[in-house]
Amino acid sequence: MIDIEQKIKEAFGNIDNLTKFKKRSKLQASYAEYDKFVDSNLHEGYFCYNCIYWMNQSGGRCMLVENSGQDVLGKVSSVIAPHGCCMAYEANLDKLHDTRTPTADLNIDTEKNKEKVTTADVV
Repeated sequence: MIDIEQKIKEAFGNIDNLTKFKKRSKLQASYAEYDKFVDSNLHEGYFCYNCIYWMNQSGGRCMLVENSGQDVLGKVSSVIAPHGCCMAYEANLDKLHDTRTPTADLNIDTEKNKEKVTTADVV
């Protein structure tokens, strides 16, 4: 019984720690929401959908970026859209399917999702 109580306390502590983060505004995070990607396959590319900080269960929220306000393109919404992206993007490799073909220039592992791929790899 003590083990269960300890796990509950740890879970509440983790939730409390998350709520203490000072979130950035969409502008500060360089968040952009591109409407042309609304119907895209979100498993490919650098979308909020594939970011470790994005939470769908909460209705389009992010642990680091405020969900309301204006993005860098001037669009105002009350969510962090699955087809958006910002400078805090960090790949959630369980969701991302890297479909790029490996090249010598990029030094990418041929096995999908084994190596963390960043925006520096495609620039």
